[in-house]
Amino acid sequence: FWREVVSSSPIDKSDQIHLRQYSESWKSIISAVRNGESWSGNERNCFYLNHKGKKFIDVSHTSGLDFIDDSRAIGISDWDHDGDLDLIYRNRSAPRIRLITNEFNQSPSSILIKLEGTECNRDGIGSRVELKFKNHTLMRSVKAGDMFLSQSTKWLHFALNSSDFPEEVLVYWNGGEREEFIGLNKKGHYLLVQGKGEAQQIHKLNNEKLINKIDQKFTKQNFSDHVYLPVRFPFPIISYRGPDASLKTIDSYDKSLILNFWDTQDKSSEEELSFLNRNSLNFKKEKIEVVSLSLDSLENAGQAYEVIDKMKYKNEWGFLNEESKKQIQNWINKLFDRHESFHVPLSLFIDSNGCCIAIFKRSMENISLSELVKFNNLSKLDQWHYAPPLKGSWFTFPPSDRFVRSFVQDRQK
Repeated sequence: FWREVVSSSPIDKSDQIHLRQYSESWKSIISAVRNGESWSGNERNCFYLNHKGKKFIDVSHTSGLDFIDDSRAIGISDWDHDGDLDLIYRNRSAPRIRLITNEFNQSPSSILIKLEGTECNRDGIGSRVELKFKNHTLMRSVKAGDMFLSQSTKWLHFALNSSDFPEEVLVYWNGGEREEFIGLNKKGHYLLVQGKGEAQQIHKLNNEKLINKIDQKFTKQNFSDHVYLPVRFPFPIISYRGPDASLKTIDSYDKSLILNFWDTQDKSSEEELSFLNRNSLNFKKEKIEVVSLSLDSLENAGQAYEVIDKMKYKNEWGFLNEESKKQIQNWINKLFDRHESFHVPLSLFIDSNGCCIAIFKRSMENISLSELVKFNNLSKLDQWHYAPPLKGSWFTFPPSDRFVRSFVQDRQK
């Protein structure tokens, strides 16, 4: 239990200063990370070779493992079941998981052992295996949580010479019991069950089929530039200048809105404008309004008019002022942990209640109108489950509207 301790004396001023400095330091660190900096200072990963137990040699560059990833841990496993150990990087930065397979053609033979406890815990965690050879002994133990937020395989790997096999196999089970096993007379995978005394050989998976299956899965992955938000986030009130230089405000929504941002200096922006222009009638049929706002400066304003006139643009358009641009940038920063500068083309899909439900980086062309309408009509719970890019369902419920508003601040009337 916890006991509350109340102090009657006020906090000393020097303590207040130290607390403030401590808080400001953390804010600076978090801000730097959100703007692309690394917790570890973008240091390259290191890989050291154990030289006969006497010293370690830095072979990071030679091995090809000196990635610039902001890595946190490495999981060790014979992932492809070919008898040698592979590495799985766990990173804070993308890619979050990096698999490095061991393709060394002259890998020695090996025995891999998995323990199954009956009297102790089922995985045999805390148990030790000893392989006794004529002139030496190899020892491995089963560990749990041996890396930061990571777990290596529970298969114990023993590298062997081509004709070298253990004369004696001993298991010291968690709890102190000693047991000798027979049946390990060739390389491969073995299951040692507590109390059996005889090793059971496990036939490995077909490596070729396994690799091909994974490769096919990766080639089919398609990471899009759009984000369907899991909850509806209130969008701030913004203002812009119309083509006639009149000041306009987006503060009420009679229908859904696609708010598009573009720049004449960006070729893809013009392509996005063309797509929105071709589909303007279809959007109107679904009661979706389109407003395109240029980020062009006063010096380039003439080019924006030329693009609009040449295209005979049918949707409403104007120029986004700098203050509104900062508002939108701050709003986006509150949604995503990683902060990025304002890139165009960028489109936001906002519902009739003034809440953003989707963000499209670059192009909307690959998004069908029916999918957009479907997502707009989803219930809160269905949207919560539909939004993530991975298949599956949340085991939690969406946050309350009050919590969401506290995130991005209430829209001011």
